[in-house]
Amino acid sequence: MAARFFLLAALMAVVYWLGTALFSAARMEPLFYPYFQSLLHAGTANELFWDLSIVRWSAHFLEYLVLCFLLARIVGLRPWLALLISVLAAAADEGHQYFIPARTCSLRDLGYDSAGAVTMFVLLTAFGGRAPAAARRALAGADDGERASA
Repeated sequence: MAARFFLLAALMAVVYWLGTALFSAARMEPLFYPYFQSLLHAGTANELFWDLSIVRWSAHFLEYLVLCFLLARIVGLRPWLALLISVLAAAADEGHQYFIPARTCSLRDLGYDSAGAVTMFVLLTAFGGRAPAAARRALAGADDGERASA
């Protein structure tokens, strides 16, 4: 049980860290604008903004797709619980960004986050979403070993 809690806490810490001012658009755009401008051959500032918006939206989608996957496959939660925690984490992340001056709280971003989690939920449900039996036994064994040594 402690190993699952630690993994869950670590995943939530990473999600929180990605929502800090360190990863704000104001900090990231000067780093990536030159690369995207040459890579995507954007002619105008509007074209470049649109291209970077697609990249940012994709990152939101993928972040919560991966989070839902990790919660189900590594932590061993049922797919519906992994989905619920992922969507709640997305809402909490957007909510805490409201209080960070360099970030914005956006329902659009929450929608992309949730879409990623829902997509992974559908995939997990379709293809059997619980952690492999060996991983569940290893986590259970680690918990039993911790109790025995305590």
